[in-house]
Amino acid sequence: MANNDEFIEELWSYAREIPMTEHPWFDGIVKHRWTREQIIKGEIQHYLRVRNNPIFFGYIVTNVVAEKNYGLMDTVLENFMEELGGERTHVDICLQFLEEAGITREQADRAEPAPGTMAAIEMIVGGCQRRSALEGIALLSFVEAMHGGANGAAARVYRELTGHYGFSRRAAETYELHAEQDTGHGDRQIDALRKYAVDEVTRDRVRAAVKLGLNAFNFEWDGHVQAMTGERAYWPGKAPIALRTPEVKLPR
Repeated sequence: MANNDEFIEELWSYAREIPMTEHPWFDGIVKHRWTREQIIKGEIQHYLRVRNNPIFFGYIVTNVVAEKNYGLMDTVLENFMEELGGERTHVDICLQFLEEAGITREQADRAEPAPGTMAAIEMIVGGCQRRSALEGIALLSFVEAMHGGANGAAARVYRELTGHYGFSRRAAETYELHAEQDTGHGDRQIDALRKYAVDEVTRDRVRAAVKLGLNAFNFEWDGHVQAMTGERAYWPGKAPIALRTPEVKLPR
């Protein structure tokens, strides 16, 4: 059996197949390929996905309580309160971007999700509902780790949105928030995987949940670009898919 550090490195290898900073949504903003109008269209899709945060975080909290997993409960509740506590939720902060473009919440709620956005919502909500709390954390962990930090996807985008594109700090605050909080979220969640995924049955479930989350959020970014361009395109990532499948032996 691999030790815990080897297991976490294995999970990171799946994340490196689809590195967030290289997705066309983030890379295009950093390299100034998109227009301000296109970015707003992408942010409408961002809002449509983020408004589901209370649903899937609620499932994780419900599951950790039902499982009586007291060791994991602090991590779950800390992330839940950062995401949904306080006077403004992440949903409210996302709306600030749209308000700068004259889009109301009612208008945003009537917007149609792009194919990638649809897929992301169903995968994230369904995954957190039907899987254990540890698997729910696994689903989010490596995405948040790539999003947060001074050199993460969110910080890079925030600098360009408020610099090159001229959006206000209030409009782009969602990315400032991701840069500040997601490193802590990701690190805490990965530490929980290191601590609790200690047998192969649990590790198999965590592997599947991590891959589900990575692919779900990659579909979300695809949805941003689909809404911007009107094209049903999907980003294939930077490495072949690591699939464990039986060997195929056809009769000759």
